[in-house]
Amino acid sequence: MYVTAPGRRSATDAPAGEPAPLGLARAVHQVFGPGRPFGNDDHVYYPDLMRSYGTTCPPGAFEGRRNSFTDMVVAVLPQLRPHADRFDLAVLAAATPDSQPGFPMCHLSTLVPDAGLAFAVLDQGLITAFTALQVLANRARRDAAGRLLLIAVDQSALLHELPVPQRLRVARDAVAALAFDPAADGGRLYPPRSVPTVSRPPEAALVEALAEYGPQVLVTGAGLAGRVPPVPAGTRVLAAQPGQPVTGVWREVAARLPRWQVDGARVLIADHDQQRLATCLLDVPAAGQR
Repeated sequence: MYVTAPGRRSATDAPAGEPAPLGLARAVHQVFGPGRPFGNDDHVYYPDLMRSYGTTCPPGAFEGRRNSFTDMVVAVLPQLRPHADRFDLAVLAAATPDSQPGFPMCHLSTLVPDAGLAFAVLDQGLITAFTALQVLANRARRDAAGRLLLIAVDQSALLHELPVPQRLRVARDAVAALAFDPAADGGRLYPPRSVPTVSRPPEAALVEALAEYGPQVLVTGAGLAGRVPPVPAGTRVLAAQPGQPVTGVWREVAARLPRWQVDGARVLIADHDQQRLATCLLDVPAAGQR
């Protein structure tokens, strides 16, 4: 039997049912080198797994090296301290399979002194991290969760011969991590929105978002490459690097956040996949306005 109490009011004091912004405490990004060699067990496990799905491993698949999800999670945690020493919820976001069997988020129970609930969001394509952020925002709103972690990973080792859409192909193993805390003053990230684009192009939906939010900066992911409409005067457009389907937009955020925290910035982050445009707003006050 599972027994629970009624949901508490959000730590941001937003009324129940209204999305509350997440206080951004830290944003980091890391690109990895070749990684570790495959083990002997991988030569048995993966071919057997692929046969069960009617496919095979590519020739020479295990001659290369890999950075597993676990490797990347373990590497990024020290960069999030002290904000990663305790959390209520941590969500991993990925659009590619892991290169090592296992459950990477379970390692947080031994790596973090006060670890809360941790799980993963997959199979959402380019907008996977936006979905994960929506989960985090809902948890903050419904259960007064305070410290939250988003860990987005791109993993390049391909261990099957099934076709992979170009937009989901990974060029470099990378991780992007965002730590949230209600007491943080590094910026407010508003919960993502996802609107369907079945009956209209994503450019039209993005025009509406730009008019609504009035951002100074627009960060776009791979799903909007070549599809960004004309933006209002004074709006700077930053395009994610190719080959980073999930971490690309967050790389731009992590790289520029220190500058934005000095000058202030209103940033719209957007990507498109699965006939949906996902957007979220990051509002960063200038140093003298906090």
